[in-house]
Order: sequence, then structure tokens, then C-alpha cells
Amino acid sequence: MKTSSNKIKEEIFDELEDLQEDNLKEVLDFVCFLKVKKAIDPSQAYFWTKKWQSLEKEADEDKKAGQVVGDGTVGGLLKALKI
Repeated sequence: MKTSSNKIKEEIFDELEDLQEDNLKEVLDFVCFLKVKKAIDPSQAYFWTKKWQSLEKEADEDKKAGQVVGDGTVGGLLKALKI
């Protein structure tokens, strides 16, 4: 008799067989996330999402290109706007 864990693994393998390479990469990324999620404060988990990291990269590029008013902080913005 198979254990519940083995049944789940079989189901996962069956599902993976039909996935395209891009989707397999997403699954692998998610598995990595699951392995480290215990080390991440749940209230900060959003920061480690692919979407948020993309936004962080975009903000860094804007800062490098000089497209940010102030120093990139709210305080810096208010100071630059003299508010």
C-alpha cells in the first residue's frame, strides 16, 4: 500500500510531464521558495515574489538613470520638493 506522500509525488510527476520548459522553471522556483519560506518572515514574503523583485529591479534602473526625484525615499522626495 502506497503512502499518502508517495501518491502525492506520483501526482506531481504526472503533472510535470506535460508542462513546457518555462512552466517547469516556475515550478522549480516555487519549490526553492517552499524550501526557504520558513526563514522568511511571512509579513515580508511579498518582497520575494517574482513580481516584486521585478519592480525592485525597475526602481534600481530608474535610480541609475537619474529618473528619481530625491534619494529614492519619501523623505528625500519631500526634501527635494521642499515640502
